[in-house]
Amino acid sequence: MTQLIWDKEYRLPKNELDHFWTNDRLEDEFFLCLCLNKKYYNQAVDLMFRIPLTEQHPKSMEEAIAFEINFCDLSPRVQNEFVDYCALYSKKQVTVFLKRIVIRLFQNLDFAYAHISVMKKLRVRVVKEAL
Repeated sequence: MTQLIWDKEYRLPKNELDHFWTNDRLEDEFFLCLCLNKKYYNQAVDLMFRIPLTEQHPKSMEEAIAFEINFCDLSPRVQNEFVDYCALYSKKQVTVFLKRIVIRLFQNLDFAYAHISVMKKLRVRVVKEAL
């Protein structure tokens, strides 16, 4: 017979559970904010045609294939949590975090293409002004 280790005295009230966000929850909520705005799917479709399948591409193309996220399109809670995340982690970790979110948009459009071509070449930028 198994016994539950997690007793009632250790459980947090439901309103306090909402206060704590894990990195996975931030990733999901961030992705949800992007999904609710159709322009990000349109941007992904547009970029799919501009990202080359070959390994070699000119340096000038790197700016052209950057996926831009407008900071004000995120919910206020996601904005605050993302700012905290950026303060805690290195620039490389934040870049990987953003790429994981954006690659999910591409996976919804074409899973194979997202992993063959887009994953290696994708650049993600968060901009504060309107696109």
